[in-house]
Amino acid sequence: MITAIIMASGLSKRMGENKLLLKYKDKTIIEYVLDEVSKVDFKEVIVVSSYNEIKEISKKYNFKYIENKKNYIGQSESIKLGINNSKESLGYMFFVGDQPLIDSNYINKMIEVFNENKDFIIIPRYKDKKGNPVIFPKSKRGELLRLKEDEKGKKVITNSCNIKYVDVSEYMLFDIDTKKDYIQLGGIYEKD
Repeated sequence: MITAIIMASGLSKRMGENKLLLKYKDKTIIEYVLDEVSKVDFKEVIVVSSYNEIKEISKKYNFKYIENKKNYIGQSESIKLGINNSKESLGYMFFVGDQPLIDSNYINKMIEVFNENKDFIIIPRYKDKKGNPVIFPKSKRGELLRLKEDEKGKKVITNSCNIKYVDVSEYMLFDIDTKKDYIQLGGIYEKD
């Protein structure tokens, strides 16, 4: 089985406030991700964050919460904390917290492809666009742990030739970075 690691420590600089806690319909953005992940059979689910509100939300799902006290370092810190605090797994599926339209059906499809190709990195794509979540096999653990500062899993992907793509809907890859993205999602952005 594989471990799910949800990275939710970002500083939301382009949004100007914590985008993961913005409301969309009746829930926060992060809750949509946690809901879909909770529908999938993972060895364990780890939420890495710097925010107390996300810690409290994670408790509702009984997910393991790891505090990231150094989120200013960049995404590599969340990757390392997730791996170092997980049980031994065949692979690690990294999620970002700002994809509210993620779908458990596609997550399961990616896991099926991984189970048939356990030494491959599994990446979702829609036409030419690639995104998250990404599954890394345990053979990439060392490379992931050597990432520095704001280096992302993309660096490990670039150095690998064992990659399989899973076709997904365009909505699966939609993420929220700016107020424009949030408005596009259908949320109503209100200024203070």
